[in-house]
Amino acid sequence: MNAEELKQKLKEILGNQIIFNKQFGIYADSIKNIDTNLIEWCILLRDRKIQPTRASQTMGIIIFINKIGSSNRCIVIKVVNGEFKEVHLADHKYYDELRIKLGLKQSSR
Repeated sequence: MNAEELKQKLKEILGNQIIFNKQFGIYADSIKNIDTNLIEWCILLRDRKIQPTRASQTMGIIIFINKIGSSNRCIVIKVVNGEFKEVHLADHKYYDELRIKLGLKQSSR
């Protein structure tokens, strides 16, 4: 499954309002079995079978974060007012920066 097919499948699962980060296609094409792992995880999200990440600084935003593929990849799903809004796929640096921004990790600087 290529990145565009994956985007379409995720829109079928989470809704057509979903937007993707710029790097989504690059990382989607480079991770083996992402279609299976990501699709199954998103179905569980849609069915409310996964608890969100606790983000201390985000008011009204629910975040789900999951490492997919190698440890250098992550998926982030943002929910606002009960509706899935954004899907991000990126590297480990992005993952760490996001966790710091959300108050889930202390900066090592």
